[in-house]
Amino acid sequence: MKLLLTRLVRNKTGQVSRTDQTITADTIVFGRGSDCKLHLPDPRVALHHASICIGAAGGVVVEAMDGALTIDGNPETSAKLKLAQRIKLGPYAIEVLEPPPEIDAAVTLELVDPLVEDTGGGQERVRVAKSGLTSTWLSRRRLSWIGFAVIIVAFLAWPILHALKVDPPTPGAAPVLQPLAKVMPDESWNPGPFDSAHASFGRDCAKCHQTPFKQVQNDACEACHKSVGWHFARDTEAKRQLHRDVFGAGKAMGEGNDADEGRCAACHRDHKGPAALKRQDSPLCTDCHRDLKTKHPAAGTVNVTNFQTDHPPFKLSMVVPPAVRDASTSAQAPKKVSISQDDAKALVERSNLKFPHQTHLTGKGVRSPDGKQILTCRNCHTPDETGTRFKAVTMREHCQSCHSLEFEPASSARQAPHGSVNDVIASVNEFYAQAALLNRPIDQAHSKLERPGAGSETPAGTRSVAWVNKKAQQIVTEMMEKRTCFTCHEINRAGDSWKIAPIAVTEQWLTKSRFPHIKHNTFTCSKCHDVEQSDSSKDIAIPDIKNCRSCHAGNTPEVDKAPGSCETCHSFHVGGSRSTHPALFTKLPPNHPKPMTVNPMTVKP
Repeated sequence: MKLLLTRLVRNKTGQVSRTDQTITADTIVFGRGSDCKLHLPDPRVALHHASICIGAAGGVVVEAMDGALTIDGNPETSAKLKLAQRIKLGPYAIEVLEPPPEIDAAVTLELVDPLVEDTGGGQERVRVAKSGLTSTWLSRRRLSWIGFAVIIVAFLAWPILHALKVDPPTPGAAPVLQPLAKVMPDESWNPGPFDSAHASFGRDCAKCHQTPFKQVQNDACEACHKSVGWHFARDTEAKRQLHRDVFGAGKAMGEGNDADEGRCAACHRDHKGPAALKRQDSPLCTDCHRDLKTKHPAAGTVNVTNFQTDHPPFKLSMVVPPAVRDASTSAQAPKKVSISQDDAKALVERSNLKFPHQTHLTGKGVRSPDGKQILTCRNCHTPDETGTRFKAVTMREHCQSCHSLEFEPASSARQAPHGSVNDVIASVNEFYAQAALLNRPIDQAHSKLERPGAGSETPAGTRSVAWVNKKAQQIVTEMMEKRTCFTCHEINRAGDSWKIAPIAVTEQWLTKSRFPHIKHNTFTCSKCHDVEQSDSSKDIAIPDIKNCRSCHAGNTPEVDKAPGSCETCHSFHVGGSRSTHPALFTKLPPNHPKPMTVNPMTVKP
């Protein structure tokens, strides 16, 4: 119910002042207790004196609880409120008024019997002498001036002197002005609690406010946040000019790099609470991106206001090998290109590896040294330490247990190294050369090479070298063109040389966004990545925007959908050399083998 309470207070001349208060509760309790909705601080009132509520038969009812009620001069325990009804509750008088619309009841409350102190038998009232500070030297005006002076010194002059103080030149000497009891004088200027990330040095104001009475500059922020990148890459003068145009408000706010790039503190405001330093609201992005094409056409991006309505299709950053980019390009490192997911013709990965997911994820299982084994996505894709992305798939950890690199399994468990082709050739050559030197039988031809009395005019050493060359050439050719290396790699032979296509595996498809897989581990991988029927490594299984929209809302919350604001997937500080986020690389990553041209191995005697 809603009760409109009007408190009446009379002065000595009988004039009345009114204060209105609306109380909303199922039951409104009057009493001296601190838990009462209507607190009456008088010892003659019970802790829970009476209550007002909607009666079972309708209407508003007043009921006595721990105290007594007098209604229109008659003692009552409960009664239905009526217009002009007068209720006495201890020293307080309540009068029922006509309630306004949407209000269940309206009453006035007045203290009609004030409490006075008694002496002796209680018949004489204690009177306070009408004497003030005029009889002493402490007049109210003088006290006001003293208080004003204390405030000026304690909260203005002392903090200013502390902020402007200059330490003595002598090393190790104490500062000119020492704080009292480890309380910094300028703490009185603190406008609010620090962010939790700054709590460790919050008392050191000079850490951020390097110049007194001047806004915090970017240099103070970058002294700690050295790896934070710009909003987008600034590797050309055109991009730097675009950055200045977009964030030109900083020219009127700061100096130095602040004038060109805008102030960090324009968005990151401290002293606003333990989690207020980092902005996570969508207007941080949409205020600019809703009309970016008109204001800054050089940016080359579309207008975006809401993930659910006008966000463009995802752009994938795909690694492309040199041979695919340009036939005339020399064997250099792979590069990344940006491809929109609505471009179906371009959505083909040319990694130069052969890997059919359909073969490995079959429900019948795949052959392994331990028998049939049913593989899942997690057998190869292992989350990294952050739970955001996955560790790189390697031959040794994920493939070699089934795809052995043995080249002479009938006589030895020796495996070729998974590295450069030159190392493979050297390893095969060394194996067969050792077999010839030790007269270790490998096949029938070799077992007869050194038989005594063979009658051959060709020296035995020459015959062994020829056998080693022939055997190693045969094995390397078989590995490159029929099995082992040929199983996974694209290999071509031109004349007497092999050319292995450079590997270009894309490990990070959405480099300018974040997707924490650990937060989605309640779903199966196939919910987003449909690869069970993929029979080619050219297929791209990155989910499109429709897949994400089925679970994520936009700027407006929706029932049964997770948040989908800009900050959900994007961070403001991305791109550039100072970014902590991955950028489009132009150099060969360390885990990509270099492209190689291989000549057949020959052994000279």
